Amino acid sequence: MTTSRRVSWARYGYVLLAAVFAVCVLVQVYIAGMAVFVDPANWELHTTFVHLFGFVPFLLFGLALLGRLSRTLKLLPVGLYALVMVQYATAHLFGSLVAALHPVNAIVIFGAAVVALKRAWASASEAEAGP
Repeated sequence: MTTSRRVSWARYGYVLLAAVFAVCVLVQVYIAGMAVFVDPANWELHTTFVHLFGFVPFLLFGLALLGRLSRTLKLLPVGLYALVMVQYATAHLFGSLVAALHPVNAIVIFGAAVVALKRAWASASEAEAGP
């Protein structure tokens, strides 16, 4: 059974956006490293860069619906959004032990994005291969 063109595009769009999101998380961590080890002025870039990709989980969720992806691939963007909200919360608790979870949560966000990417790629590839 072949999938419709719309479903196929949505699935590959999900793969692409999950990859973009994962790369953006890595870039965000790199910018934080630049702020710590090169120039503290990079904190401003770190705090503004997230606004360029923080909305991606919403798009992933929509593509999961359009692509008729699994429940897991529909829930992963919801989890990513929740983790991004935790990231904002920990950033605003500077000086506390909870704030120290900020970089740990970044690792969790990256891991979840990679899981979404791998599962979406497998789903899109299976659908194209057919029976």
